Amino acid sequence: MTASRRAVTALAVVVVLLAGAVVVGGVATWRERSDRSSAAGEDRPPSVAVQERYGAVLAAARATATALVNIDYRSPQDSQDAVAATATGTFLDQYEASSQSLVQLVTSFKSVLEGEVVEAAVDDLDADSATVLVATEGTVSNAQTGEDRQARNFRLYITLVNTDGRWLTNDLEFAG
Repeated sequence: MTASRRAVTALAVVVVLLAGAVVVGGVATWRERSDRSSAAGEDRPPSVAVQERYGAVLAAARATATALVNIDYRSPQDSQDAVAATATGTFLDQYEASSQSLVQLVTSFKSVLEGEVVEAAVDDLDADSATVLVATEGTVSNAQTGEDRQARNFRLYITLVNTDGRWLTNDLEFAG
């Protein structure tokens, strides 16, 4: 065998060994990442308890938002009670403190606000608290608009707390 033929054979062996090393390294890297993902729970769907918590939080946030965007001057106390039934803590205190002026305003302008939740998404969730972004759309009519209904769309950032097994709104902010 000539020197050039030995060099080509040696080079071929080196290439095969390097290719094998790359394959082995790639497989080892893939397995390590897969093991880490499994340990972190990335490959597993949320547990039934977590899924139920998400559902309960979304339902509670939707209930608060729906109550807020459905106010009728002909039955202001019903509207007020609907919001209060979904509230606790800071939000309930603020709402109750302003409810009389809200009732007077709605009644004097003969306002009817009708709306619905069009989308809601959980932003953060743990066993005791959650934040939910809610989008609503609806209309308002009052003494100033006459029979004309004007669009009223709101984006809400709702903070909920788990109080004795019920998710209640503890804070609410209007978002852009």
